[in-house]
Amino acid sequence: MSQIKFLKKSSIDIDKTDITITATDTTATNNGQSFVDYMRNRNNNSAWMTTGSNDAANTQLDIVTLDAVTLDRILIVGHNLKSFTIQYHNGSGFVDFSTVINETINTKTTNEFQFAKVSATQFRIIITGTQTVNDDKTIKQLIFTESIGQLEGYPEIKNPKYSLNKKQIKLLSGKSHIIRQRGFFSASLNVKNYNVTSDLDIIESLYFSSDGVLLWVNAGDSAQFSREHIGYRGEDIFLVKPVDEFTPEFYKSLYKSGIVLKMNLTEVTR
Repeated sequence: MSQIKFLKKSSIDIDKTDITITATDTTATNNGQSFVDYMRNRNNNSAWMTTGSNDAANTQLDIVTLDAVTLDRILIVGHNLKSFTIQYHNGSGFVDFSTVINETINTKTTNEFQFAKVSATQFRIIITGTQTVNDDKTIKQLIFTESIGQLEGYPEIKNPKYSLNKKQIKLLSGKSHIIRQRGFFSASLNVKNYNVTSDLDIIESLYFSSDGVLLWVNAGDSAQFSREHIGYRGEDIFLVKPVDEFTPEFYKSLYKSGIVLKMNLTEVTR
């Protein structure tokens, strides 16, 4: 089983104004250039997609940042890519990461690629095939990030909620009109006696981070769940912050014990 992962906010997040993504496709009637920023908006209800492309097109995405960004992993979320490569520019040309990203028979719709940390201003994705031959290419999220850590312990995930911010308007007929929005995710992580030092270091960093952090409950291991409910799917990666204060209370006031963990997380805008 793969425990919860925490990642830094994407370095190409939608609130970064100095990011440009350029789509190139030799056969598409629409290369999806108008939709490229949908890959950065943390919303799985929108996506970048081509129209009229095929596997021979060698569709290319060039990501350019004004200032160098540092990352040790890339996540591609909600996509249909079978074969593709990802490289970064080292100042002289495009080169492979320490762990080469060169997929040829990919069947996953969410992928995480890990490698030694790099800092760069240019990245390139070349797509040479889709999981259904000659389909249009689509990506819901493209995340450039660094690991904060993966928990070793197993906190209870309490009160997971995907709220749609529903509002009920009562009509004269007595029936109701329900208005709903995109909504947000929230959950609590609880442990009565938490004494895993590396995990507690992660938890402390979450409380004192000025930016939101990415919560990935699935952690790339869908097989650990009997069913992938919303919030537990591979594509469910939420930018969250703790809404409560950090209260490192020792279990039963024993200084050699762990702490009582009750951390309430909610999805945030930044």
